[in-house]
Amino acid sequence: MKILFISTRLPHARVVSGHLIVYQRVKRLAERGHEIGLAVFAREDDEAHVAEVRPLVRDLEIIPAPPRTPLRKLGGFLFSSVPEPFAAFYSPRMLRCVGDLVERGRYDVALSEFAYMGQYLNRNPYLPAVRKIVSVHQCQTTVARKELELRGVSPRAAPAWFAMKGLERYEFDIYRHADHILVLTAEERFDLLNYAPDLRTTVIPSGVDTSFFQPADPALKEEAIVFTGNYSDEPNRDAVMWFVHAVWPALKERRKDLVFYVVGPSPTPAMQDRARKDPQIRVTGEVPDIRPYLARARVFVSPSRLGSGMRGKLLQAMASGLPVVSTTLGAEGISIQMGDTGFLADTPHLMAQAIHLLLDDRTLQETVGRRARAMVCERFSWNLGVDQLEGVLRDVVSGK
Repeated sequence: MKILFISTRLPHARVVSGHLIVYQRVKRLAERGHEIGLAVFAREDDEAHVAEVRPLVRDLEIIPAPPRTPLRKLGGFLFSSVPEPFAAFYSPRMLRCVGDLVERGRYDVALSEFAYMGQYLNRNPYLPAVRKIVSVHQCQTTVARKELELRGVSPRAAPAWFAMKGLERYEFDIYRHADHILVLTAEERFDLLNYAPDLRTTVIPSGVDTSFFQPADPALKEEAIVFTGNYSDEPNRDAVMWFVHAVWPALKERRKDLVFYVVGPSPTPAMQDRARKDPQIRVTGEVPDIRPYLARARVFVSPSRLGSGMRGKLLQAMASGLPVVSTTLGAEGISIQMGDTGFLADTPHLMAQAIHLLLDDRTLQETVGRRARAMVCERFSWNLGVDQLEGVLRDVVSGK
């Protein structure tokens, strides 16, 4: 098959989160003999990774990213038909690029990765007839609704509730005009069908490289816990700050030497300020490899309260033999069995209690980590996910 991928940035082996899913899909489909095209927005570090990606694709188009100027923040007004956050990824040049690629390359199917990029497959005046798939890493309407529910009802929130209705109309117009929708979790599929029961959807979870992420030597362990993420994403920022304010004090009270590693790019000034005030909070910024931090920690925490979709960071931690303590939302798509393959905790008290339990009991710590790794090795290999994706692509192309 000839498959055109449209994504927010160049996927490569060093990317994190959902972009790693894109890279694994492109790489493994290319290795299976499919002809791959790729249209992405430019990033500063692209030059270092183009040589890695180019052998995998027949077409590679890197388009300048939409400018993030103060005017862009007014996207809902400047582009009345394109609400935020879709307006932040709106580019007339990308519209034309996608259309030209499909026409020139005679692609069988175009697949947009991330909800934002679905707008290039919907009502695109340059796009010839082509089968269309939208891969929804997280539904933006669901994200907005959960954030508003968390913040509570108030007169100040009224404009946001009003804006969410416009977002819902725009986003689900994209999904209804696609041939198929991909989601990462059954929970996300349920949310989408709640808005639009007639959507054709398939759940294809994230994966993990269990040969790359492996249990570390116990001698490397410190009295430490860890969270990883990209802090340009609001759900990750909220998770860290909520944990630091609501859970961390109870942990420190009993454990004077405990360290909390906050690993990943784009930490906020508020996060860095907390680390300056509390030397037991270590905010690393972007690191070349997260495995040394997973190796040091005894517990991985996932205190996510916002967002949706599947969090590959949990799979990486579990593959590394780390026991996980997560909110229910943070573990979407991963069937954690309480006390067996991890712990779920949705209140500060329960989260602190589960972390204390694991830190106190090394045998439990090792047992939960071992069982978690066995579970992800069995259920979340990249090849299994690409097998499912290949089947969906064939069905869509054949018109089934």
